[in-house]
Amino acid sequence: MDLPSPSEISLDQVTQELIRDATELARQVNERRPLQNEVIGSIQKKLLGERVYNSNAIEGNTLTLRETRSVLQTGEIVDVGRKREATEALNLERAIAEVQEMVEDPESWPDFARFIAVHRTLLSGVKSHAAGVIRSEGIILTGARHQPPDPTKLDALLQQFFSELRNASDTEPICLATWVHWSIARIHPFLDGNGRMARLWQDLILFGHQLTAAVIRQQDRNEYYSALEAADDGNFDSLTQLVARSLSKTLQIYVNSQREVDELKDWAVGIVGESNVRLDEKRRLEYLRWVWQMDQLQDAFERCATQVTDASDGTVEVQVHPFEIVDQSTWETLRSGGPAAKTWFYWANFRRGQERIQYCFFFGHHFASPTEPEASNVGPSACLLVSEQKGDEKAVRLSELKDCPVTLRELLVVDDKLARKRLDIAQDSLVYDVDVDPLDVARDFVQEVLLNRMP
Repeated sequence: MDLPSPSEISLDQVTQELIRDATELARQVNERRPLQNEVIGSIQKKLLGERVYNSNAIEGNTLTLRETRSVLQTGEIVDVGRKREATEALNLERAIAEVQEMVEDPESWPDFARFIAVHRTLLSGVKSHAAGVIRSEGIILTGARHQPPDPTKLDALLQQFFSELRNASDTEPICLATWVHWSIARIHPFLDGNGRMARLWQDLILFGHQLTAAVIRQQDRNEYYSALEAADDGNFDSLTQLVARSLSKTLQIYVNSQREVDELKDWAVGIVGESNVRLDEKRRLEYLRWVWQMDQLQDAFERCATQVTDASDGTVEVQVHPFEIVDQSTWETLRSGGPAAKTWFYWANFRRGQERIQYCFFFGHHFASPTEPEASNVGPSACLLVSEQKGDEKAVRLSELKDCPVTLRELLVVDDKLARKRLDIAQDSLVYDVDVDPLDVARDFVQEVLLNRMP
């Protein structure tokens, strides 16, 4: 096999639009520089934990995000039975630090010795016999259409890879990072750790071009593997889209964190126009921007939950448990009013003392009543609904609960903006808040539950 040159990769209109979205968001972040030390410290701590947790989880490590952060913070392996997994977390932290030292030195990016050294750190104490060693035996990936190349071809492929990387200074950074990621995964030079190395070198390229890490989440694993397989067949759109979206999500952490310090001021997310995009591509872009809004909403709920829990003396706790977002096919089904199973997006679990109550946020179809004139411009769409469950009782939609003080009824996207349908208790009528801030939605909901539902 031969590797395609990064300059040979062709990307469709949707992918190019998402790259522009990420680039615009990066411009907004850079305009805010220099960021306050408080913001930088918070971001670095959050980003390190998420990078280590997600990259290891994709490979089967069962440590939770909370457990991973605890291991990184203390540097200790408390559970002897999970020593290997904890060591993997600490190793990846050290490997990330080594890669960060290379960011300002582009000559080190295609350096084979540095590449081997990072891998040695990654597998030290886990699979020491394979650490920093190019494999000399064939391996089979179960279920993969394209198998890793024969060991006899690895030297030539690695030489080609580093040569292409050395001469790719003019390639668009997100496209180059995607190509680097795929190339390492496709060459599969080591017995173990190839996926983590691919993601490390991807982020090295992004950081080296004044961007940040593209954290591919473990709940996107199926999409991730499908995108790699599509790239094996020569189609890099899905993988580049995933990298661009993941990069944008990380960039948004910078914006959100700065807003927290500035009391949530100057929210800015730029969306480029859709002119000259074919109908099917427009629908794809519409779905991905819908995903973007839903991701921001989930992130807002997680932030509010963390703030409330951290501020409590232990008697109050709010936890958010995320699930994988529905794919475009299911989204289309929900838009048309068709049935879809297992559409949970996240659970928000509340505890005050011994009292517990949980809310399930799940996707459904938006039905506008004729008595809702404010919703007359809302066409067929997927929406986020909410049900409440106390203990072992049956879950009930908020709209079906009598005299429920929690006012949220639906969340949907209208003209690429988040809209909230809620009950105006004073007027006893339903109203819509269009272009509502996700953080305001999360903050209002958590406040209503804690103060009115479980005082």
